[in-house]
Amino acid sequence: MKINGVELNVKAFGSGAPFIWGHGLMISMAIEDRSPWGLRWDQLAEVAKIVRYDARGHGLSEASARPEDYHWSRLAQDMLAVADQSGFERFVAGGQSMGCATTIYAALAAPERMRGLVLMNPPTAWETRAAQAGVYDQMADIVEKHGVAALADLMARTPVAPQWQMQAYPTMTTDFLDAMRSVDPKTLVVVLRGAKLCNLPEREKLRALTMPALILAWVDDPGHPVSSAEELKRLLPDSRLLIAKNVDEVNTWTQEIRDFIGQLP
Repeated sequence: MKINGVELNVKAFGSGAPFIWGHGLMISMAIEDRSPWGLRWDQLAEVAKIVRYDARGHGLSEASARPEDYHWSRLAQDMLAVADQSGFERFVAGGQSMGCATTIYAALAAPERMRGLVLMNPPTAWETRAAQAGVYDQMADIVEKHGVAALADLMARTPVAPQWQMQAYPTMTTDFLDAMRSVDPKTLVVVLRGAKLCNLPEREKLRALTMPALILAWVDDPGHPVSSAEELKRLLPDSRLLIAKNVDEVNTWTQEIRDFIGQLP
């Protein structure tokens, strides 16, 4: 699907309420499908017509060359264009991490189109964002100087998910890093430089998002701090927050999303 100048890898399936989903930074649909914390798409497809896609510069989608193209506000324009080409006038928007932030910006750009929001693992934001932006800058420097493999080797020694998840699923890090090693280094540098530019909108702007929102967070993940989720809960007028403390609680999220979609007007 040609979207804003790049060809995006898009997958549509299921029947029911229109639902568009965006994945996280340096992830793809394929990595999500192998993830132990991934959603049960077959179950969601029973209640929703789902459109998933690899974001620009990720997975099987084409990349663009400017870091600014990877700002969350620009990725939100891609999400809205995917909705247009999918024939969705009004839809449920959702995503994980980068996809969560993309969803928020899409809702601000076109609130009249949003039936509801599913905000999974909100990323670092506001005061916590500067430190994370510095991390992305350092990661991009490593790739530029030493290649993707060097970054993957470094990340292999650094937790990429909560410790309790990694203990439950010991191959999680290996699967993610194996996929990352195949990414074009120039593309990864641009994506990371773009991530450095991002932050969530000013708090007061979020109060205008009156559509229902389901916020899903987990503990012990500095890249997705509970503080971001709690602040979104405080700011979004019609929101519900669930915080998972273990794998069993994460595994309830598919049903929570099913119920949320089913209850939307």
